[in-house]
Amino acid sequence: MRPAKVSLPPLLRATTFRLALSYLGIFTVSAMALLALVSWSTSVFIEWQVQETVEAEATGLSEQYRERGIQGLAEVIGGRAGQDQERRTVYLLTAPDGGRVAGNLYGWPLDEPDAAGWMRFPVEHLGEARLATPVLGRAYDLPDGYRLLVGRSLHDARRVKSAINRALGWGLALTILLGIAGGYFTSRHLLNRVEAMSRTARRIFGGDMKSRMNLSGTGDEFDRLAAGFNEMMDEIERLVEGMRAVTDNVAHDLRTPLNRLRSRIDMVLLGEHDAATLRRTLEETVAEADELLATFSALLAIGSAESGQRLHAFEPVDPGRLAADVVELYEPLAEEKGIAIACHADPGLKVAADRHLLVQALANLVDNAVKYTPDGGTVAVTVARVGAEVEITVADSGPGVPEPARERVLDRFVRLDATRSTPGNGLGLSLVKAVARLHGARLSLEDNAPGLRVRMRLPAVG
Repeated sequence: MRPAKVSLPPLLRATTFRLALSYLGIFTVSAMALLALVSWSTSVFIEWQVQETVEAEATGLSEQYRERGIQGLAEVIGGRAGQDQERRTVYLLTAPDGGRVAGNLYGWPLDEPDAAGWMRFPVEHLGEARLATPVLGRAYDLPDGYRLLVGRSLHDARRVKSAINRALGWGLALTILLGIAGGYFTSRHLLNRVEAMSRTARRIFGGDMKSRMNLSGTGDEFDRLAAGFNEMMDEIERLVEGMRAVTDNVAHDLRTPLNRLRSRIDMVLLGEHDAATLRRTLEETVAEADELLATFSALLAIGSAESGQRLHAFEPVDPGRLAADVVELYEPLAEEKGIAIACHADPGLKVAADRHLLVQALANLVDNAVKYTPDGGTVAVTVARVGAEVEITVADSGPGVPEPARERVLDRFVRLDATRSTPGNGLGLSLVKAVARLHGARLSLEDNAPGLRVRMRLPAVG
């Protein structure tokens, strides 16, 4: 039987809390190392002060010996030892035979001195606690075989060191406590923001495409993440709405031609017709099928442009040359309607583009201009450099597009001709918009007074 997994509270599973604990652990180890260094430095400094005190005391006694002799030195030591009831400073003056002459020690310590001549030995501290405390002392040889031992109790030094260590320990404990509390509240705050984002994501997953991440206004990483997520959702919502509109429009626009196809075929099948009638019916059916195929080809081209799959096909191209080729292609049709069509392009311009898609977009713009310009009108195509961009303009003298409808006509299957008497499927400008978006170009529709002026600005190369 497998043991049941222990489920930790969400806060303890939070990455921020675990990161806070990790940094707290690193800080604690660093702080402990620092405190150990401070404690050791304090001990070294205190012992150095004790040594300085002993050296100063020994220097003073040496001067007494030189001025007053051994008897005077014994009197000074006796007086000082009598005043120090707690044996904070210890003295011992011995004769050449080792006998005690003066001092508050009653025998020479058995401890061996270190390389510097200092020795540590315990002495009973005569304070209230009557504790045995260590003494740091040093022996000095005097003339005629006399020896002097001067030492200083480390009791006060240890008390200072203990107080410092306690303060450092409490400071470390308080730091750890504040670190844990800070990590808890910080993680709780961040966890609340993450949970709010998760709830929004779940609502969107449940079908609420209008939900968006809330911004705190601080401009921090979470705000930037939420802003990016909201922009992504805006684009997804736009694409979903576009797909829904495309589905509806495809069903609506294809129903009529398909019904005509079926009706035409049924009429042929139900009656007896001569060869000429059958041929005419087949030709009309082929023409209808060609229109359907053109619609699907336009949809596929728009989908290819919007998906970005053709970015690998980008190459430096001359937009002026492409525009001239497209105008040359439509010149016969323009002449039939008595339309004056012209192309003016600056030489030597280059843009990074998919040649096939850019030609198709230009062809759609020129086709629309020729189609909607009345007989005797004009169509002008210009290609010029404007700063760091190349501007392609197609202007006509037709009826134009009302300003409120200029954004709408860029959507799929949108036609201002409500009767749909004009040939077309309403996908021409949609393809132009998709190609402009793929190339990072700016597309605008303006009033040509009369007619429509379409501008497309692409980044120039070189």
